[in-house]
Amino acid sequence: MIPGLRTVLVGRSRSRFQWTVDVLIALLVLVGTFGAYALDVFQVSGGVIVLPGAATLVGFVVAVGVGARRSGLLVAWVSLFAAYIGFQAEWAFLGLSSHSLGGKLAFLFDPVGLAVLGVASLIIGTVGFAVGSLGRLGIEQFRNRTGSQQSHE
Repeated sequence: MIPGLRTVLVGRSRSRFQWTVDVLIALLVLVGTFGAYALDVFQVSGGVIVLPGAATLVGFVVAVGVGARRSGLLVAWVSLFAAYIGFQAEWAFLGLSSHSLGGKLAFLFDPVGLAVLGVASLIIGTVGFAVGSLGRLGIEQFRNRTGSQQSHE
């Protein structure tokens, strides 16, 4: 059974509570990534940073979980983008200490930077979602096979 486009994008029908949980997960990813970079749990080795590695990994893992839960591509994309924004916010507000507040906000909301992070979120989030979805499908198929084999014995 192939799910429809709407189901793939936003997930199966869910309650308001489940949507709230997805939003809270994205906020937790944003705040957690910001905090991890601020406390040097995640470090940047230097040079030109297009996509921060640790934020990408965190967002990818969350996207895999979203795919496994069948919450929808949109949630995977937003969660990965939240990880990137957490990194950008830490860099803007703590890394650019000599800049004014306006300069920090301009860096954070730079359209080119946001576009790069958005495209990366679409690509990497889709891959993570697919890994999670296929993993869940594989586990379900394995359970069905082992369950049917046990009933025939």
